[in-house]
Amino acid sequence: MAGLYVKQDGVWKLPRSIWVKSGTWRVCNNVYIKENGSWREMIKSVTLSTNQTNFNLYNYVGQPSQPISLIFNIDSNVTISSSGITSGYRTTAFTVGNFKAGSTVIINNNGYIAGGGGARGSGGTSGRRDGTAGGNGGYGLVKGSSNNFDCTIVNTGTIAGGGGGGGGGGANMQSNGGANGGYGGQGAGITGYSKTQGEVGQPAPSGTLLVIGGPDGVIYGGKGGNGASNGENGTAGSKAGYGNGGAGGKGRPAIVQSGIEIAVSGNIDGGIG
Repeated sequence: MAGLYVKQDGVWKLPRSIWVKSGTWRVCNNVYIKENGSWREMIKSVTLSTNQTNFNLYNYVGQPSQPISLIFNIDSNVTISSSGITSGYRTTAFTVGNFKAGSTVIINNNGYIAGGGGARGSGGTSGRRDGTAGGNGGYGLVKGSSNNFDCTIVNTGTIAGGGGGGGGGGANMQSNGGANGGYGGQGAGITGYSKTQGEVGQPAPSGTLLVIGGPDGVIYGGKGGNGASNGENGTAGSKAGYGNGGAGGKGRPAIVQSGIEIAVSGNIDGGIG
């Protein structure tokens, strides 16, 4: 295959950068080679200056069909977040993607990459005694299904995982009345309750239970579970007299490190999986 390669530890690899001297030495932002009569890009430098959601880097740079050295810079005012639900979890905020084998990808993050917080669980009702489980948070950054290329992160910003949502409270029910359970709190995350802290779940409004032959008694449904801080699990909802609280949602780590080198860690909120 045509191209310019360097030998590192006995293995030929694409260079991460090439320098030229024009009075002073400077790094080349883009390098092209001619292969089979056509020019193609071998080294590419890209800067992201706008907010993104459910971001895939491989798709963003045009799904290069040949190995490439990519330097990807994220400006300090940029937020990359997640929305939507996939398999019970918030979607991942940043997926590197499936670059061709032999590629090298360097991500210089100066911005804010954050998985979304889990949704709150619903309280039990007259038709369903138990509260529902809180939703699960989303990953901040993952590599993707391909591990045949080098990926390095230089993080001077923030990368965070989403916290799990709180479970809904159980309903307090009898055949002649009762009270619904409170809802759980949303998990922490860029699309959750807040960037750093989950929402506190709510108790249900009071309900009136008719006691035969006596005065009305006030019955309360179970309290909703709290949302979690980034990357942590949500709290289960409270049990009421008859209904159980829903389970707390699961938090996700900020980075799934498989196949990724973290050269500069910066602020990683939610840990590394």
